Amino acid sequence: MPSSISSSDSGRTRSWPAIWLIAIVLAVTICAAVEAHWRAHGFRSNVLDSRQLWAQQRMRVDRGRGIALALLGASRTEYGIDLASLRQRLPRYRPVMLAVNAHYPLAALRDLAADPDFHGVVLCDLDALGYLRPFWDMQQPYVDYYHTQWTPSWNFHRTLLTHWQRAAVIANPEFGWKQSLLRAFTGAAPFRDYVRYHANRSGDIDYREVDVAASKRHFAETLEGNIAHLPPHGAQRWLADLAPMHAWIAAIDARGGSVIFYQSPLSGLQRETMQRVFPPAEYWDRLIAAFPEAHFLDADDVPELAAFPLPDDSHLDYREKPAYTDALARVLIERGFVQR
Repeated sequence: MPSSISSSDSGRTRSWPAIWLIAIVLAVTICAAVEAHWRAHGFRSNVLDSRQLWAQQRMRVDRGRGIALALLGASRTEYGIDLASLRQRLPRYRPVMLAVNAHYPLAALRDLAADPDFHGVVLCDLDALGYLRPFWDMQQPYVDYYHTQWTPSWNFHRTLLTHWQRAAVIANPEFGWKQSLLRAFTGAAPFRDYVRYHANRSGDIDYREVDVAASKRHFAETLEGNIAHLPPHGAQRWLADLAPMHAWIAAIDARGGSVIFYQSPLSGLQRETMQRVFPPAEYWDRLIAAFPEAHFLDADDVPELAAFPLPDDSHLDYREKPAYTDALARVLIERGFVQR
């Protein structure tokens, strides 16, 4: 009897490798079939932007060769600056993308000012609306995550996840089993993102895949909605509220760095609305006079920058990014804000 039991156990033990092999082959086959299905329907793999990916880039600000060039802003920077072109045009610098779509960047500027290891240059793309107090902390959750939760293990995890997302459509949770089950009941289609992200957090918009008229309406309505919900401000109060920026700029200057405030180009209703609500003579010009310790650049003052087409009145098509970035870098050099 004992020998019979031992023989049976031994047989089961020998069968486990085969079972695991079959399970792995079956899982890979299913994943490959699902991947092929979604690719056949025109979906593609895409890196997903996140606080982890932001933290990974924030970590690079204080590490690496060259002078750190921290790119702060919102979607116009994240989707408008071509990092490869910038590195080629400004080889002394190490550009780092810290802009966040739909989030104004003053919290990130404040964080860099408080970082004793930051000795670089800040290019802060910000319109008059973004200087208002209610928008100061929009990127603070990203800053807090970096300082309180970011660890080497999370860095390793995010690196692996980025490789997986670059390789596979099904790495996107939108194509996971929960969302797929939900769509089976609702009949909804997966979200088709028209922005293609890279591991360095820059993004490309292909306006051949976008309903341009709808996108233009969306951004115009969003801007009008943001303005309609603003508390009373006025140019004098707007400027007075910015007094803490003097200390931020001074801290960066004291470590050998500098801050460049930039207004990227707008067109159409976006430009008309901003100039109506925030007349440049009352806001931008007074900002320049109040902060002589910083550098300022308005794309409206540079015909080459202002001439780039903006399909939705706010953002560039990805095909324009290299030329736009090259023109911007050239202006920064000519004005002495950065070195060649």
